[in-house]
Amino acid sequence: MHHATLCYLIKENKLLLGLKKRGFGEGRWNGYGGKVKEGESIEESLVREVNEEMNVVITKEALKKAAVIDFFFTNPPKGKNWDQTVHVFVAKEWKGMPEETEEMKPKWFDFDKVPINKMWEDDPHWLPHVIKGKKVKAAFTFGKDNSSILKKNVDVVDDL
Repeated sequence: MHHATLCYLIKENKLLLGLKKRGFGEGRWNGYGGKVKEGESIEESLVREVNEEMNVVITKEALKKAAVIDFFFTNPPKGKNWDQTVHVFVAKEWKGMPEETEEMKPKWFDFDKVPINKMWEDDPHWLPHVIKGKKVKAAFTFGKDNSSILKKNVDVVDDL
């Protein structure tokens, strides 16, 4: 399993999402993050990715772990392994203003107006819990089209 990260910035009952402009997840709204490089901790990776994708500086201390989600893909491109564990964090403090980059276009959404139908198919099952401040452990298996959910398990937990 590869390890990846996601970060959601939250302020005043609003959630920051980024419209993915290229690569994996192109055209979908999502949190910010990505692959963990060799030698990086999960938190170091997330700090780097957030800075690269929206020019915001976030500290490891500002990150609050909100979810751990395992994703399994039954039909990745030949020779690719998309299976991954994603470590999801929320941050309410950072330095700088989110900016559009080559990879992502940021936009703030009211909690009740998150464009869930323009996100990954798994997001409606766990993201509302995270927005409410709960912690989640989940697993999803995607079908041949790599987007329909074949199996899911979502648990709200006390600790991660």
